[in-house]
Amino acid sequence: MNTINQSSKIFTENLMPNSKAPKKGEGFGEAMKNAIGQVNKLQTDAEVATEQVVKGELGIHEGMVALSEADISMRVLLQVRNKVMDAYKEIIRMPF
Repeated sequence: MNTINQSSKIFTENLMPNSKAPKKGEGFGEAMKNAIGQVNKLQTDAEVATEQVVKGELGIHEGMVALSEADISMRVLLQVRNKVMDAYKEIIRMPF
């Protein structure tokens, strides 16, 4: 369980600096909810940037940066999800 808390802290503080850090008493679920919201915002921003590049309103470099940020944030979120699922499966296999 400590690993999950560490992953949450690393994810929200270092990898998603613009997301809200969970307040004292908020759990992993709230941290994930905030992170998912931030990833969704980056995905939406990347879509808008793509449209602006096509229209000539935004430079290709800025558009690629937006796409890269969205891609990396999604990959990190998926890795956190995979680690959480692995931890859950391990807990389920524990004998009681």
